[in-house]
Amino acid sequence: MAAAKMDKRDLERPDAFQEAMGKAVAFAAENRQKLYAAAGALVIVIALTGGYFFYSASREKDADRLYFDARVRALKADPMGTGSAAPEIAGAFAEVVERYPSSDAAQSARYQLGSLTFNAGDYDRSIQLYREFIDKAGGKDIRTIYAWFGIGYAYEAKKEYEKALEAFNRVAAMQPGDVHEGIGYRNIARIHEEMNDRGKALEYYRKALEKTKDPSASTILKRKIAQLG
Repeated sequence: MAAAKMDKRDLERPDAFQEAMGKAVAFAAENRQKLYAAAGALVIVIALTGGYFFYSASREKDADRLYFDARVRALKADPMGTGSAAPEIAGAFAEVVERYPSSDAAQSARYQLGSLTFNAGDYDRSIQLYREFIDKAGGKDIRTIYAWFGIGYAYEAKKEYEKALEAFNRVAAMQPGDVHEGIGYRNIARIHEEMNDRGKALEYYRKALEKTKDPSASTILKRKIAQLG
């Protein structure tokens, strides 16, 4: 088949690419100041974004360093983790929260402070810190479970049993898996027992036994069930 021939009109028709480029050049010439301003704004945005990223990364490193120093001080002051040195080392963790409140290190410091203030007998402060930790924690942070346990233990120490039950039931509602569910059910059972509700206590001790794999814990639970039953 013979190739199609180009007639005079085809030769005289402007090239599409050249035509588009001509329009672009003309537009740029007419709107030069606007384009310079837009380009300048883009450069500023990129610079600010990059600067913020490096600034944030630097602050995270500083926060991590301060938190690590606090952990070292805590281990030196209380190597067995008895909580006896809580007042002395709480200030180191509090400094992390105060100086870098939005950092990951501050979250870890809040969690540590919740435990330290509990050990020091400051249950109201412990509850506050654990709640602050939960409010800022991601949904997949397993420490949220322990924070709710901490809140429950603090309310239990204050003999505010209804609020303790609410905290322990929060964990049960999260369906955290057999190990944590077993601990949660034991806590709920114990609170019902302290409230002299033997029926509920027995119900939850049995639920705890179903979720407990540890032989020594299972033995204790069986003994409790036998006593209440």
